[in-house]
Amino acid sequence: MPGDYETIDERQRYVQQSGRDWEDFVMEKVNSDLDATESSLKVIRGDDVPKDSTLWNKLAIPVGEPSSTQKIWGDVDLVVVDELEQPLAVISCKTSLHGRLSETLFYAKVLRDLVPGLKIVFATSDKGRQQKKTWSSEWGSADKPTKDRLLGSHYLDGVYILNDGTKLGGIIKSLDELAGDLVDWTLE
Repeated sequence: MPGDYETIDERQRYVQQSGRDWEDFVMEKVNSDLDATESSLKVIRGDDVPKDSTLWNKLAIPVGEPSSTQKIWGDVDLVVVDELEQPLAVISCKTSLHGRLSETLFYAKVLRDLVPGLKIVFATSDKGRQQKKTWSSEWGSADKPTKDRLLGSHYLDGVYILNDGTKLGGIIKSLDELAGDLVDWTLE
């Protein structure tokens, strides 16, 4: 049961598994929604991109000294590719924010420099903030935005949420809208 852990390792395993389950859910949902539109786009897991592939080399970020050729794979949970395996978007999947949005924002800046036109989106279940023992969205609302909503609105192409309690508006949208936006972006 979530929250009942005997060790830190048990909690970490739970967090990793729930994150992986969320990625799987988002990938399966968006692929199913894309299939319904008869789009040739597909969502693949970032971890499954072969290190020697053109796609990996496009999305891996340079590190080390400026003259270094070393690269690492960043916060690329899911990649949306076209029929030629060209990247259209990166989907960062997180079940909650807890300081993780800054990582996504950093990689959004870096990846856009590497791949002009690449869309960076965030998919979350919005577990909310529960300091007051009642659920409150991590994203606030359009008229009372949280810092995360303001940052996401400025640096991301979309934030897609699976929680009916979240106040949508602007780039804060239902997860049901992601596939349609991806198809629209291919027409730009």
